[in-house]
Amino acid sequence: MNGSIFDRLRRVQRARISRVLRPLVGAAIMSAVATGASAEWQSGPFAMVCALKETKVVTLIEDHGEAGDLPSDSLGDAGLAMLRARLACYEGRVSEALALYDSILNLGPVASFRKP
Repeated sequence: MNGSIFDRLRRVQRARISRVLRPLVGAAIMSAVATGASAEWQSGPFAMVCALKETKVVTLIEDHGEAGDLPSDSLGDAGLAMLRARLACYEGRVSEALALYDSILNLGPVASFRKP
């Protein structure tokens, strides 16, 4: 019985994450197209630093979404901050981008579910 409740909670959390992340992914694509982001821009040394930070940020946002320990609007705000950081990185404003990524990483640790 408990397993089915946890399964339902996980499905609800995944649906919430999906509702938050789909528009963000769309916005990221639109942003990349609008700024003319090319593979050439992404190959500079700053891109690697940003990519490493973004990997940590995406993982943290997904983990918080899975754990359900933060309100969905907080996760949405973190996702939008991530997009601003990505754009700043593409535009060469690396220190600004890293500060934004670090602010997202300050969401704190993820509360973990204990499996029954």
